[in-house]
Amino acid sequence: MKKTIIGSVLTLAGAWITGCIFVAAVLFVPNMSTWNGTRVWYAIFGGGPYEADLKQSMALGLPFAIGVLLFAAGILILTIEYFRSEPQREAAPIPASTRPLNGGGGSGAPKLSAVSGEVYTDSAEEIPTMKEVRS
Repeated sequence: MKKTIIGSVLTLAGAWITGCIFVAAVLFVPNMSTWNGTRVWYAIFGGGPYEADLKQSMALGLPFAIGVLLFAAGILILTIEYFRSEPQREAAPIPASTRPLNGGGGSGAPKLSAVSGEVYTDSAEEIPTMKEVRS
């Protein structure tokens, strides 16, 4: 369960970062006067080492790559968790104290004691009072 949450958070964070960079690049494209290749990719990654003088890109290549890596890592974790078999998962058995008690009505199962978990032998058994418990 923990790995599923981690994979989901990584996937959502990577998608959010990448999506925001795409939106920012598309909004920046009308302000560009020169570019090489596709305008959106040029707005994100920029040109060469001397491109900073022209200021024609946002130079968001590193955050874009980090967003893509986060998204890919999250998808990979979710895929591994989805295809892993049940015995390999970290499923702890439910402790007896948190199991629901059966009422014994109609199901054919015996009625269990709430305190000891044992089968009732006498259905007219009374609950002890505090005076009886203390002594």
